[in-house]
Amino acid sequence: MHLQLENIKKSFKDKSVLKGINITMENGVYGLLGPNGAGKTTMIRILADILQPTSGRILINGQDKNGCGDGYRAKIGYLPQDMSFYPDFSGRDYLMFVAALKGMNELKAKRQIETLAQNVGLSDDLHRLASTYSGGMQRRLGIAQALLDDPEILILDEPTSGLDPYERIKFRNIISAYSSDRLVLLSTHIVSDVDSVAKQVMMMEYGVIKRVGPSEEFISQIGECVWTFRLPVSRLVEFQNSAVISSVMPHGDMMEVRVIDEKKPNSDAVLAKPGLEDAYLYIFHYLPRMARPRIGA
Repeated sequence: MHLQLENIKKSFKDKSVLKGINITMENGVYGLLGPNGAGKTTMIRILADILQPTSGRILINGQDKNGCGDGYRAKIGYLPQDMSFYPDFSGRDYLMFVAALKGMNELKAKRQIETLAQNVGLSDDLHRLASTYSGGMQRRLGIAQALLDDPEILILDEPTSGLDPYERIKFRNIISAYSSDRLVLLSTHIVSDVDSVAKQVMMMEYGVIKRVGPSEEFISQIGECVWTFRLPVSRLVEFQNSAVISSVMPHGDMMEVRVIDEKKPNSDAVLAKPGLEDAYLYIFHYLPRMARPRIGA
Protein backbone atom coordinates (compact mmCIF):
# COMPACT_ATOMS: atom_id res chain seq x y z
CA MET A 1 0.00 0.00 0.00
CA HIS A 2 1.30 3.43 -1.01
CA LEU A 3 -0.72 6.47 0.09
CA GLN A 4 0.38 9.95 -0.86
CA LEU A 5 -1.06 13.37 0.04
CA GLU A 6 0.00 16.13 -2.35
CA ASN A 7 -0.41 19.72 -1.15
CA ILE A 8 -3.73 19.05 0.59
CA LYS A 9 -5.39 22.29 1.69
CA LYS A 10 -8.74 22.85 3.40
CA SER A 11 -10.54 26.06 4.23
CA PHE A 12 -13.87 26.67 5.92
CA LYS A 13 -15.17 30.03 4.67
CA ASP A 14 -12.29 32.39 5.44
CA LYS A 15 -10.46 30.06 7.85
CA SER A 16 -7.54 28.02 6.51
CA VAL A 17 -7.32 24.75 8.48
CA LEU A 18 -4.91 22.71 6.34
CA LYS A 19 -2.21 24.74 4.62
CA GLY A 20 -0.50 22.21 2.39
CA ILE A 21 -0.09 18.65 3.64
CA ASN A 22 2.57 16.60 1.86
CA ILE A 23 3.22 13.12 3.17
CA THR A 24 3.79 9.61 1.81
CA MET A 25 2.80 6.53 3.84
CA GLU A 26 3.19 2.79 3.38
CA ASN A 27 2.19 -0.27 5.45
CA GLY A 28 2.76 0.09 9.18
CA VAL A 29 1.57 2.40 11.94
CA TYR A 30 1.89 6.18 11.59
CA GLY A 31 1.25 8.34 14.63
CA LEU A 32 -0.20 11.81 14.09
CA LEU A 33 0.52 14.14 17.01
CA GLY A 34 -0.31 17.77 17.53
CA PRO A 35 -2.08 20.16 19.88
CA ASN A 36 -5.82 20.80 19.73
CA GLY A 37 -6.68 22.82 16.64
CA ALA A 38 -3.68 21.60 14.64
CA GLY A 39 -5.94 20.20 11.90
CA LYS A 40 -5.57 16.50 12.71
CA THR A 41 -9.28 15.62 12.55
CA THR A 42 -9.77 17.59 9.33
CA MET A 43 -6.93 15.67 7.71
CA ILE A 44 -8.36 12.38 9.02
CA ARG A 45 -11.81 13.14 7.58
CA ILE A 46 -10.35 14.02 4.20
CA LEU A 47 -8.47 10.73 4.14
CA ALA A 48 -11.65 8.90 5.13
CA ASP A 49 -13.45 10.61 2.21
CA ILE A 50 -15.89 12.37 4.54
CA LEU A 51 -14.60 15.83 3.61
CA GLN A 52 -13.25 17.00 0.28
CA PRO A 53 -10.08 19.11 0.24
CA THR A 54 -10.19 22.65 -1.09
CA SER A 55 -7.21 21.79 -3.25
CA GLY A 56 -4.56 19.09 -3.62
CA ARG A 57 -4.98 15.40 -4.28
CA ILE A 58 -4.64 11.96 -2.69
CA LEU A 59 -2.88 9.19 -4.60
CA ILE A 60 -3.34 5.53 -3.74
CA ASN A 61 -0.75 3.26 -5.33
CA GLY A 62 -0.05 6.09 -7.77
CA GLN A 63 -3.68 6.62 -8.83
CA ASP A 64 -5.77 9.66 -7.94
CA LYS A 65 -8.40 8.51 -5.45
CA ASN A 66 -11.06 10.47 -7.35
CA GLY A 67 -10.57 8.08 -10.22
CA CYS A 68 -11.11 5.03 -8.02
CA GLY A 69 -14.83 5.61 -7.44
CA ASP A 70 -16.19 3.49 -4.59
CA GLY A 71 -12.99 1.44 -4.75
CA TYR A 72 -11.21 3.97 -2.54
CA ARG A 73 -13.76 3.81 0.26
CA ALA A 74 -13.67 0.02 0.07
CA LYS A 75 -10.01 0.20 1.07
CA ILE A 76 -10.74 2.35 4.15
CA GLY A 77 -11.60 1.30 7.69
CA TYR A 78 -12.47 4.33 9.84
CA LEU A 79 -12.91 4.74 13.58
CA PRO A 80 -14.20 8.26 14.36
CA GLN A 81 -13.47 10.03 17.61
CA ASP A 82 -17.13 10.01 18.65
CA MET A 83 -19.34 6.97 18.16
CA SER A 84 -23.08 6.58 18.66
CA PHE A 85 -25.39 3.58 18.41
CA TYR A 86 -29.05 3.01 17.71
CA PRO A 87 -30.55 2.31 21.15
CA ASP A 88 -32.04 -1.04 20.14
CA PHE A 89 -28.92 -2.37 18.37
CA SER A 90 -26.91 -5.13 19.98
CA GLY A 91 -23.20 -5.30 19.26
CA ARG A 92 -23.91 -7.94 16.62
CA ASP A 93 -26.72 -5.85 15.07
CA TYR A 94 -24.37 -2.89 14.79
CA LEU A 95 -21.64 -4.90 13.09
CA MET A 96 -24.13 -6.47 10.68
CA PHE A 97 -25.47 -2.99 9.88
CA VAL A 98 -21.95 -1.71 9.09
CA ALA A 99 -21.25 -4.82 7.02
CA ALA A 100 -24.40 -4.14 4.97
CA LEU A 101 -23.29 -0.55 4.39
CA LYS A 102 -19.98 -1.92 3.11
CA GLY A 103 -21.84 -4.24 0.73
CA MET A 104 -20.56 -7.44 2.33
CA ASN A 105 -22.13 -10.82 1.65
CA GLU A 106 -24.23 -11.82 4.69
CA LEU A 107 -22.50 -15.18 5.24
CA LYS A 108 -19.06 -13.61 4.92
CA ALA A 109 -20.09 -10.82 7.29
CA LYS A 110 -21.31 -13.25 9.96
CA ARG A 111 -18.10 -15.26 9.82
CA GLN A 112 -15.92 -12.18 9.98
CA ILE A 113 -17.91 -10.67 12.84
CA GLU A 114 -17.38 -13.76 14.97
CA THR A 115 -13.64 -13.72 14.24
CA LEU A 116 -13.26 -10.02 14.94
CA ALA A 117 -15.34 -10.23 18.11
CA GLN A 118 -13.00 -12.95 19.35
CA ASN A 119 -9.93 -10.91 18.47
CA VAL A 120 -11.14 -7.75 20.24
CA GLY A 121 -12.56 -9.60 23.25
CA LEU A 122 -16.29 -9.10 22.65
CA SER A 123 -17.48 -12.64 21.84
CA ASP A 124 -19.47 -12.93 25.05
CA ASP A 125 -21.07 -9.51 24.70
CA LEU A 126 -22.30 -9.29 21.11
CA HIS A 127 -25.86 -10.04 22.24
CA ARG A 128 -25.91 -7.04 24.58
CA LEU A 129 -27.12 -3.57 23.59
CA ALA A 130 -24.13 -1.64 22.28
CA SER A 131 -25.36 1.48 24.06
CA THR A 132 -24.82 -0.28 27.40
CA TYR A 133 -21.16 -1.13 26.69
CA SER A 134 -18.41 0.51 28.71
CA GLY A 135 -16.22 3.08 26.99
CA GLY A 136 -13.51 0.51 26.40
CA MET A 137 -15.95 -2.01 24.94
CA GLN A 138 -17.41 0.61 22.61
CA ARG A 139 -13.93 1.47 21.31
CA ARG A 140 -13.23 -2.24 20.75
CA LEU A 141 -16.55 -2.53 18.91
CA GLY A 142 -15.43 0.48 16.89
CA ILE A 143 -12.18 -1.16 15.86
CA ALA A 144 -14.09 -4.31 14.91
CA GLN A 145 -16.39 -2.36 12.57
CA ALA A 146 -13.41 -0.54 11.09
CA LEU A 147 -11.77 -3.89 10.31
CA LEU A 148 -14.80 -5.39 8.59
CA ASP A 149 -14.10 -6.45 5.00
CA ASP A 150 -10.31 -6.34 5.58
CA PRO A 151 -9.52 -2.70 4.68
CA GLU A 152 -6.03 -1.93 3.45
CA ILE A 153 -6.01 1.44 5.25
CA LEU A 154 -7.10 1.81 8.87
CA ILE A 155 -7.77 5.36 10.09
CA LEU A 156 -8.21 5.91 13.84
CA ASP A 157 -9.14 9.29 15.33
CA GLU A 158 -8.35 9.56 19.07
CA PRO A 159 -9.05 5.82 19.55
CA THR A 160 -8.09 5.64 23.23
CA SER A 161 -9.72 8.89 24.36
CA GLY A 162 -11.52 8.33 27.66
CA LEU A 163 -10.15 4.82 28.23
CA ASP A 164 -8.51 3.70 31.45
CA PRO A 165 -4.84 2.60 31.30
CA TYR A 166 -5.72 -1.12 31.09
CA GLU A 167 -8.13 -0.61 28.19
CA ARG A 168 -5.59 1.61 26.42
CA ILE A 169 -2.98 -1.13 26.58
CA LYS A 170 -5.46 -3.70 25.23
CA PHE A 171 -6.39 -1.35 22.42
CA ARG A 172 -2.76 -0.71 21.46
CA ASN A 173 -2.13 -4.46 21.38
CA ILE A 174 -5.05 -4.91 18.95
CA ILE A 175 -3.66 -2.19 16.68
CA SER A 176 -0.21 -3.76 16.70
CA ALA A 177 -1.65 -7.16 15.79
CA TYR A 178 -3.46 -5.76 12.74
CA SER A 179 -0.73 -3.44 11.47
CA SER A 180 1.63 -5.90 9.79
CA ASP A 181 -0.16 -6.02 6.43
CA ARG A 182 -1.98 -2.69 6.27
CA LEU A 183 -1.44 1.03 6.68
CA VAL A 184 -2.64 2.39 10.03
CA LEU A 185 -2.94 6.11 10.76
CA LEU A 186 -3.38 6.81 14.45
CA SER A 187 -4.31 10.38 15.38
CA THR A 188 -4.09 11.14 19.09
CA HIS A 189 -2.98 13.59 21.75
CA ILE A 190 -1.82 10.71 24.00
CA VAL A 191 1.87 10.50 23.18
CA SER A 192 2.45 7.13 24.87
CA ASP A 193 -0.03 5.48 22.48
CA VAL A 194 2.06 6.58 19.50
CA ASP A 195 5.38 5.77 21.17
CA SER A 196 4.25 2.19 21.78
CA VAL A 197 3.16 1.22 18.26
CA ALA A 198 4.14 3.76 15.58
CA LYS A 199 7.05 3.24 13.20
CA GLN A 200 6.82 6.87 12.09
CA VAL A 201 5.63 9.94 14.00
CA MET A 202 4.19 13.02 12.31
CA MET A 203 4.18 16.28 14.28
CA MET A 204 1.43 18.63 13.10
CA GLU A 205 0.79 22.27 13.99
CA TYR A 206 -1.23 25.10 12.43
CA GLY A 207 -2.38 22.93 9.52
CA VAL A 208 1.08 21.76 8.46
CA ILE A 209 3.01 18.56 9.16
CA LYS A 210 6.28 20.07 10.32
CA ARG A 211 8.29 17.01 11.29
CA VAL A 212 8.22 13.32 10.32
CA GLY A 213 10.45 10.53 11.60
CA PRO A 214 10.82 7.62 14.00
CA SER A 215 10.46 8.26 17.72
CA GLU A 216 14.21 7.86 18.24
CA GLU A 217 14.90 10.72 15.86
CA PHE A 218 12.72 13.15 17.83
CA ILE A 219 14.16 11.97 21.13
CA SER A 220 17.74 12.45 19.91
CA GLN A 221 16.97 16.04 18.88
CA ILE A 222 16.04 17.10 22.38
CA GLY A 223 19.59 16.59 23.67
CA GLU A 224 20.35 17.35 27.32
CA CYS A 225 17.14 19.21 28.09
CA VAL A 226 15.31 16.89 30.51
CA TRP A 227 15.93 17.38 34.23
CA THR A 228 14.57 16.01 37.48
CA PHE A 229 14.73 17.53 40.94
CA ARG A 230 12.58 17.89 44.04
CA LEU A 231 10.55 20.86 45.17
CA PRO A 232 8.38 21.55 48.21
CA VAL A 233 4.69 21.36 47.36
CA SER A 234 4.32 25.02 48.32
CA ARG A 235 6.68 26.07 45.49
CA LEU A 236 5.26 23.83 42.76
CA VAL A 237 2.30 26.02 41.73
CA GLU A 238 4.50 29.09 41.31
CA PHE A 239 7.24 27.12 39.52
CA GLN A 240 4.92 25.56 36.94
CA ASN A 241 3.85 29.00 35.72
CA SER A 242 7.34 29.58 34.32
CA ALA A 243 8.40 26.03 33.39
CA VAL A 244 7.48 23.21 31.02
CA ILE A 245 6.82 20.24 33.30
CA SER A 246 6.64 16.72 31.91
CA SER A 247 5.54 14.95 35.09
CA VAL A 248 5.29 15.29 38.84
CA MET A 249 5.68 12.50 41.41
CA PRO A 250 5.13 12.86 45.17
CA HIS A 251 7.97 11.94 47.55
CA GLY A 252 6.83 12.54 51.11
CA ASP A 253 6.38 16.27 51.55
CA MET A 254 8.37 16.95 48.37
CA MET A 255 7.47 16.65 44.69
CA GLU A 256 9.85 15.18 42.13
CA VAL A 257 9.51 17.34 39.05
CA ARG A 258 10.53 16.42 35.49
CA VAL A 259 11.27 19.60 33.54
CA ILE A 260 12.10 20.48 29.94
CA ASP A 261 14.75 23.19 29.85
CA GLU A 262 17.89 23.90 27.82
CA LYS A 263 19.49 25.29 30.97
CA LYS A 264 19.82 23.67 34.38
CA PRO A 265 16.61 24.80 36.09
CA ASN A 266 17.70 24.16 39.68
CA SER A 267 21.00 23.69 41.47
CA ASP A 268 19.92 20.18 42.50
CA ALA A 269 18.63 19.18 39.05
CA VAL A 270 20.10 16.11 37.36
CA LEU A 271 19.81 15.11 33.72
CA ALA A 272 17.23 12.42 32.86
CA LYS A 273 16.85 10.14 29.85
CA PRO A 274 14.38 11.79 27.43
CA GLY A 275 11.35 10.09 25.88
CA LEU A 276 8.93 10.93 23.07
CA GLU A 277 6.63 12.82 25.43
CA ASP A 278 9.55 15.02 26.46
CA ALA A 279 10.33 15.64 22.78
CA TYR A 280 6.67 16.51 22.12
CA LEU A 281 6.65 19.04 24.98
CA TYR A 282 9.96 20.48 23.81
CA ILE A 283 8.65 21.04 20.26
CA PHE A 284 5.14 22.28 21.03
CA HIS A 285 5.54 24.01 24.39
CA TYR A 286 9.16 24.79 25.26
CA LEU A 287 10.37 26.16 21.91
CA PRO A 288 7.29 28.41 21.40
CA ARG A 289 7.73 29.71 24.94
CA MET A 290 11.37 30.59 24.24
CA ALA A 291 10.35 32.41 21.05
CA ARG A 292 8.05 34.81 22.87
CA PRO A 293 9.42 38.34 23.26
CA ARG A 294 10.27 39.32 26.81
CA ILE A 295 8.10 42.01 28.38
CA GLY A 296 9.79 45.34 27.83
CA ALA A 297 12.08 43.95 25.11
